Amino acid sequence: MSNKPSLEEKLLRFAAPALYQKMSDIFSDLNIHPFDIHGTVTKSENGYELTLRFSPSFSQSVTTMVSFEQALNPDDEVVRFFEEAAEKCKSQLISEYYKMIKL
Repeated sequence: MSNKPSLEEKLLRFAAPALYQKMSDIFSDLNIHPFDIHGTVTKSENGYELTLRFSPSFSQSVTTMVSFEQALNPDDEVVRFFEEAAEKCKSQLISEYYKMIKL
């Protein structure tokens, strides 16, 4: 039995509001609504493990580590992660749309 404390996953919007706002701005540039993304963070001693889930059932995900400083002031590395995640999400949404119209 492990004595490690369990890590608690929290919603990105409330745990790191500046990070959430940057994510929201980048995804909005591609016309992706923030409700299409489920962002969570897990706090560790060095920062946050950031997970973004997307797709109709939120089965697709991308994850990265973000320092506490990056959570307060998102830098170019964080912006690049959000841009790549937004492109993956956009591709997934387009794919799902074409599957839907073929029915």
